Amino acid sequence: MMNMISKQKKTVSKLNQAVIAIAFAVSLLSPVFANEHNELITRSVVAKQGDTLAIIAREELGRSGLAPLLADFNNLSVNQSLTPGQSILIPLFTPSTREFATVVFVKGKVLKGRKALNLDDKIYLHELLITGDDGFASMVFESGSVVNLQPKTHAKLEKLNCLETDDNCLIVIDSAQGEISSDVKNRDGQETDFRIKMPYASAAVRGTFFEVNADNEAIVVGVTEGEVLLNAENSDVPLDQGFGSVAEKGNAPSAPIALLPAPVYRYIPTRAAPGDRISWWNLTNANTYLSSITTDEAGVDIVAGLNNEDSLLPIKEMEAGDYFLNVRGIDPNGLKGFISSTRLTVASIDPDTAPVNTQITREGEQFLVEVVNPEGEAPGYEIQVSRTEDFTDPLSVDTNSSGSALFRLDSDKIFTRARVLLEPKKVSEFGEISASQ
Repeated sequence: MMNMISKQKKTVSKLNQAVIAIAFAVSLLSPVFANEHNELITRSVVAKQGDTLAIIAREELGRSGLAPLLADFNNLSVNQSLTPGQSILIPLFTPSTREFATVVFVKGKVLKGRKALNLDDKIYLHELLITGDDGFASMVFESGSVVNLQPKTHAKLEKLNCLETDDNCLIVIDSAQGEISSDVKNRDGQETDFRIKMPYASAAVRGTFFEVNADNEAIVVGVTEGEVLLNAENSDVPLDQGFGSVAEKGNAPSAPIALLPAPVYRYIPTRAAPGDRISWWNLTNANTYLSSITTDEAGVDIVAGLNNEDSLLPIKEMEAGDYFLNVRGIDPNGLKGFISSTRLTVASIDPDTAPVNTQITREGEQFLVEVVNPEGEAPGYEIQVSRTEDFTDPLSVDTNSSGSALFRLDSDKIFTRARVLLEPKKVSEFGEISASQ
C-alpha cells in the first residue's frame, strides 16, 4: 500500500470521538499526540484495489477489529466500498512501549544515522541504517524473523506492528539501495506479513527466505524458500521457491526465472592452507560465482570471499580453524542460485619448517611416491598426486613419518608434491612438483 505522509491538521476541540476510542481500544497505545498548538497530526494512506477498512486497520493499526473506529474517524460506514486512490486518514499514536528490532550481528562500517551501529542496539521506526563497502548487519524481530544487510545498503523500518496481540505481524522495510536477505518466521497462530519497498518495486512475503538487490536500474529478487509477490508498474508476479524475477526501472517484472542449482564440489582439501585452491564443476548459464568462507553455518560472518568467473577459490592468509564454505552461481540476470555449503578446515603455514620434495618410482600400473630425506621428527606428511601439473583435482593422502604411499592410477604420467604435517592445523609449504618418467 502506498503510504503518503501528509501532515493534515484538525483541532483537538473538533476531534472526532473515534480517535479517543481507537486510542483506548489499543491497550498498548498512548493517547493521540497533539502539538503545542493543540492540533492533531495525522497521515493518510491511499486505498488500493480490493482494500477494505478492515485491511487498512490491520495494516496500519495492527488490528482489523479497529475498522469500525477507523470508519467513524473518516465519516464512513465500516462496510463501505473503497475506491482505488481514495485517501483514508490515520491518526498518529505514540506507543507506550515502542517496538523495535535487535542487532545480532555487525561487522565493518555500519551506521545508524550518523553513529556507528553496535551489537545489541535497538532499531526503531524510521532509523536509517547504512552499510559501508565492508559493512554487514543482521537484526532480529520478536517474531523470530531475521533481516541481513549486505555492503552498500540503505534501509529503514517503515512499519512495525508485531505484538503478540496483533492480528498478524506486519514488518515493512524501506530500502533505497543495496542487498537484503530475509528469513521470515511466523509465530504460532500469527502470520508474518513481511514487505520490502524499493525505489520502484515492492516484494510481499509470507513465511520465506529470499534476497532482493536494488540499484538505480533494476530490482532483482530470488526466492530459495517459500513464496514472494513482486510488484512493479502495477503488475504482480508471484515467485515460488526456486525462482526469481527482474524488474527494470519503468518496466513490469519479468516472468519467473529458474534459479541456478547448487554447484557440486570437485575438490575440497582435507586441510586448506594459503595457496591451496578449492574447485567445483562449472554450471551451465553461470556468468560468475560467489564464494565465501564464514565462521557460522548461516553464512553471515564472512571472513573471505570472491566473485569471479572461474570455478576456483584460492585460499588466502587467514586464521587457522574450522569454517563453512558457501558457493553459488550468478546467472546473466544477476539472480543468485542455490548455495552449496560444506565444512572447511583451514591450516596455517609454518615458515620455519623447510618444504620437502618427492620422488616417484613406477611399478607397472602402480606409483610409489616417497618423501625425499624425511625428517625423523616430523609427525607425518601430506602427499598429493595429480594427472595435471596445475593440481586442479588432486588425490591427497596423509602418511606417517615414513613419508611414502603407493598409488594405483590409470595414467601414463603423474605429478606429485608433499608437505610436512606438524599439527592438525599447521603444515609446511609444499615442496617442488615432481613428474613421473
